[in-house]
Amino acid sequence: MLGFLINSVLADPAEEYPRLSASESTSQDYEIVKLIDGPIDALYQINNQSLFIAQSNHDLWKINAAGEVIDHFSTSDLYSSGLILEEEGFIDWVFTRDKQQKNYGEKIDASGYSEQQLLDAFNDAEIVEFLDKNDQGSAYLYQNGKVNLLDISNQREKITDLVYMSHNIRREYNIHQGETEINGNRFENYNKKPPLFAFIKSQSSLPRYAAITGYEKIAYHRPYSIANTLLENILGAIFVSNHRTREFGYEVGYSHMELKIKDQVLKFSVLSDEQYSSGRSHDINWLDPDSADPTGLKFMAVNYRRKNLAELNERSLLPYYENDIGLYVLRAKTPHNQFAQTAWQLSYSGLYSYNPIWGYLKFVQTDLAPAYYWFRKSRPLPSSAIMGDYGRRADIVSPILKALPKSLTFNWVDFKDRSFRLVINSRDALFYNPEDTLVAVKLEFDSAEMEQAFQKLEKMPGLSQLTLHMVEKPYGAELKVYLQNSSTQVPLKKIHFDYQEQAYTPKSPHLTQSDGQLELFAAYEDSLLTSEPNDFLEKTQELIEKGELSQFAPQVSYYFAQLSYQFSINNALDENTVLMDFYFEKIHSLINYNQREELQHKNLIVFASQVIYTGSNTNNPVLTEKAINTFVEQDFDLEKETDRAFLFNVACYYARNHVKDRMLKIINRAIALGRDPQTFLKDSDFSHYWQDTDFLDALKPVAVTAP
Repeated sequence: MLGFLINSVLADPAEEYPRLSASESTSQDYEIVKLIDGPIDALYQINNQSLFIAQSNHDLWKINAAGEVIDHFSTSDLYSSGLILEEEGFIDWVFTRDKQQKNYGEKIDASGYSEQQLLDAFNDAEIVEFLDKNDQGSAYLYQNGKVNLLDISNQREKITDLVYMSHNIRREYNIHQGETEINGNRFENYNKKPPLFAFIKSQSSLPRYAAITGYEKIAYHRPYSIANTLLENILGAIFVSNHRTREFGYEVGYSHMELKIKDQVLKFSVLSDEQYSSGRSHDINWLDPDSADPTGLKFMAVNYRRKNLAELNERSLLPYYENDIGLYVLRAKTPHNQFAQTAWQLSYSGLYSYNPIWGYLKFVQTDLAPAYYWFRKSRPLPSSAIMGDYGRRADIVSPILKALPKSLTFNWVDFKDRSFRLVINSRDALFYNPEDTLVAVKLEFDSAEMEQAFQKLEKMPGLSQLTLHMVEKPYGAELKVYLQNSSTQVPLKKIHFDYQEQAYTPKSPHLTQSDGQLELFAAYEDSLLTSEPNDFLEKTQELIEKGELSQFAPQVSYYFAQLSYQFSINNALDENTVLMDFYFEKIHSLINYNQREELQHKNLIVFASQVIYTGSNTNNPVLTEKAINTFVEQDFDLEKETDRAFLFNVACYYARNHVKDRMLKIINRAIALGRDPQTFLKDSDFSHYWQDTDFLDALKPVAVTAP
């Protein structure tokens, strides 16, 4: 206990060498950025390219050539080749960004193959995995985005299943020791091809571009109490010949680190065990990918120093280094950080969201691309940490930025079977009796207010936070937004907000092994990520010219629905217009629309709703008319529709065009299904009718049974 008390006084490193976790290590052109917060087990490189996967237990993060986290996936079925092999199908997300499970090809009986035929089949594949399970031996052959299976049950005895503990980072002390696995296998007398997916070797010794330039003592650490150490030394001296006296402890401090790249120096400090010597342990694992470019990405990982945090009084040291735990990258500054503006980070607090909170930021500088973010789930940092799940989870860190934000969108979920009211600066949105509330909120900042807020904080030390604070209320929640640092909080009260209630989004139809469908899906994924429809439309045009599009009707309707919805959330309305015009000109007549096909019907409801929304918000009545003429007045039976967002948008159209009788019927239907009557009194599309008796009568709830 005494040892713990001695270590209880904190000390900060010299300002010239900020803590690694402070995100203040920069030079003119480079920066050190924390990408993942939490313990890291392994870092992989994909096909010797500048594309990487970080692993923490079952969580995987993909990192691009710019040193930015771009995607996340969680699985326990990862193989050493990079493939994810599940019972019903495979996932090649590591190589393609495609998270959808794909069917295996038909299994071929290879019992009659000669040894050479079998080897030829193995060698023709990009990747081969061997599995012996359920009394069957199989070879999984990955080539061109497909996995074909060979039944090699007659040679099961040649298959050896391996399980690798993927701790190439501080493996002997890893907090996930014995938990994180990566599957592997081998086939007797067969050497697999060099992997497309490989560990980046971890090194604890200093790389050529790093140097320790100083040391700063902070405490004297006692792994055991003074009383225990003294008693052991006395008893040892009495009863044990040649007894070696145990030291009472050792000092710990911050090593001052300097990294040099292109004659530029970046400085930071990190916890070390003892005063600098040739064998100094500075608690960093260096992960340098194979790269001919000396200015390429350089990764660093800081992990917990022990698996058992209660061992050797380790918990008393946590305050000195736990915030530093995670994966870092030395990279060229991103365009968002090449300003003299105060550094800031987006953060979220308050009411729990049942889905990850994610979205993107746009900036005052119009030439800057949007910055995407996920809000991390903060790890608890109590100094009295003990065994259990403490400290095991890792998550992405919100990016550090310097450009002034113009707007942000975020997706937030509340699972409660009740009406949910969201208030922002005295304006509100009511989600009426949803099974769950899933909402995409867009916040538009007042540029003058935002600039003044940053000016108030610009001379204050430390990282500023642009905080979204969701306060629980009896009626739902109030969202408060402010810019703050450790001592000052500046509320932002001139925010304009808009929102979209999450539309019904059915799952994608299952992918087959068809080349055309796989290529179309890949193009869809690219367009979804970039909010640019061109790749997807080009691939769709190819299928039209080949006469193959109609066979993918359910998938095509899903892709158009999802793209149109996401483009609306991203405010990419011009891009949405291009997508929608293409659909009406070239797609609708080819996909053999059948209202009895429920999945396709629900997807087209989502798409039709977004067409009306986009036409209205871009002042494009021609586009809106296409949706009304094609879907509303021909394909859909509005008295049977249950999508409230779609019905509301149609009612808006009829209100703007003064088609009162149809407007009233749809209002009745929407309210009966749970649409909040107040939304019709707040949307200016209905302002012409706000004093109309029939309109006001229609806002009275009427019971109805949904089909």
